[in-house]
Amino acid sequence: MARARRKSRGLYINKAKEFLNYLNYLSNNKPLFPWMIVLILVGWVVERWVLCFTNFLPLAIAFWATYQYGNHQAQIQVQVLERRWRQIMLLVSPVTPLEHCEWLNKLLCEVWINFINPKLSFTFSSMVEKRLKHRKPPFIEKIELQEFSLGSCPPSLGLHGTRWSMFGDQRIMQMGFDWDTTDMSILLAAKLAKPLMGTAKICINSIHIKGELVLRPILDGKGVLYSFLSSPEVRINVAFGSGGSQSLPATELPCVSSWLVKLLNDTLEKTMVEPRRDCLSLPPVDLRKEAAGGILYVKVISASKVSSANMKAGPSRRQQNSNFEGYYNVEKDLCTFVEVELEQLSRKTDVRSGSSPKWDSTFNMVLHDATGILRFHLYASFPGSVKYNHLTSCEIKMQHVADDSVMYWALGYDNGVVAEHAAFCGKEIEMVVPFEEVDSGELTVRLILKEWHFSDCSRSLSSFHPGSTRSLSGSSSGLTSNTRRKISVTVVEAKGLVGSDPYVKLQYGKAFHRTRTMKDNKNPVWNKQFEFEELECGECLNVKCYNEDIFGNQQLGGARVSLEGLVEGSVRDVWIPLEKVDSGELRLRLDVSWRD
Repeated sequence: MARARRKSRGLYINKAKEFLNYLNYLSNNKPLFPWMIVLILVGWVVERWVLCFTNFLPLAIAFWATYQYGNHQAQIQVQVLERRWRQIMLLVSPVTPLEHCEWLNKLLCEVWINFINPKLSFTFSSMVEKRLKHRKPPFIEKIELQEFSLGSCPPSLGLHGTRWSMFGDQRIMQMGFDWDTTDMSILLAAKLAKPLMGTAKICINSIHIKGELVLRPILDGKGVLYSFLSSPEVRINVAFGSGGSQSLPATELPCVSSWLVKLLNDTLEKTMVEPRRDCLSLPPVDLRKEAAGGILYVKVISASKVSSANMKAGPSRRQQNSNFEGYYNVEKDLCTFVEVELEQLSRKTDVRSGSSPKWDSTFNMVLHDATGILRFHLYASFPGSVKYNHLTSCEIKMQHVADDSVMYWALGYDNGVVAEHAAFCGKEIEMVVPFEEVDSGELTVRLILKEWHFSDCSRSLSSFHPGSTRSLSGSSSGLTSNTRRKISVTVVEAKGLVGSDPYVKLQYGKAFHRTRTMKDNKNPVWNKQFEFEELECGECLNVKCYNEDIFGNQQLGGARVSLEGLVEGSVRDVWIPLEKVDSGELRLRLDVSWRD
């Protein structure tokens, strides 16, 4: 009963609102309407007490009110249709009108200091640390990041306006990007190499970046790809420490500023200048977990439209392949293979012939971060020759999303986008990615992100099990801090090694162990157990496989094994792919227990 009364009360309220809107329409569009009310009242008085007009007056009033109400409803329908038409035109129009973004910059200023700046500073600081490790100049022996803050001044977006446009079947937004700040603080501590020697404090206190920014929504709004249309204009100002914090004057470090500018330009070129794009994920849920690595299964299925004529994209390649011109003319005899590369790990498929080779090769790959780039290099192989030529490449980027899903994206045809989203670990996705810088050709792959490893020692597991054992490898961002435990590592077996007399070395902290050498065996079985004292600080287990030889031991690959999430009483049986070699995997059994 109460529900029925509330429903009827709501209907009365809606009717009253509609009547008031109608009266408002009459008063705005019919200026004589108040006089009509007065005239109706006068007629009613005359009809009541002076002269009877029978029923003509009520009928005339009813007819007039019905006519006016019909006009009012027609105007409402016209307005609704106009709004829908504008929305449709906005969706299908290739270019929208130029709009200014003062409101966006005002909003950015309000949320920059307490929300955006801390998030971007944390994200970019990890990127800078990684780039500094791999791009040190020869005059710096060691460098570390001590402070990173982007300051209180946000970049300015769309100062000259912004617009949406259609690029093929995808909608993109273009806007100007202008960032000129003088209150940022990026502090680096450097130990200089010979002949300079000494220490230096390097501070970046201002930066200028100006370019044209391109935004592309993907996957129905689950993410936005962003990049610069061309190389942006970059300038930075570098200051140096003084007094006891620095042993060399700044005049003896003239190359630091140019090195940092080159490092920043190279980073932008490789990650954020068309056609390279980075991704901002927009998950509905944030689980607030920081991914430190993961396990990825990559299956290279096939390629299509592989043509030697189309692959020879430039003069340098034509000159390089001139010795094999006669071989290339026979299209059906073109033999190719694909090399899959993820950071330091690479694997190769078998060689297949024809313009549509099919490999169906599956590889166990390792992610050492929350993001990664899978590169696929297509090579031509020649019968009876040890040489092979690089034909073309393509790449797929992947990223951990805050709701524990995975986002993949790649460069599509005509600079478009190929994107997929795996809602949970273990979901298989298939991508058809065109080869870059060639006229035709595309690669079909399937990807499965089996599990994520998080910095809080937890793991995100899936129900995908390609075999009887699981796989685990990666960089450890933090071990269990309890030092009263011991870790048991059993070197079980290996397969696919490139050497015939292998042995394995393990290193954890300052402790070292090695197995015995297995003679004339590329698939050895050791079943050798070693024990390590668990350390307080974050350490990973370093594994290296060698081939014993009279003239010096040859390294057969290595790996870093994450010990995150080890639980007492639970044995983890894992296959680890060896890095920096074409093939080889090592099986370990990991266990943890309390010390007696």
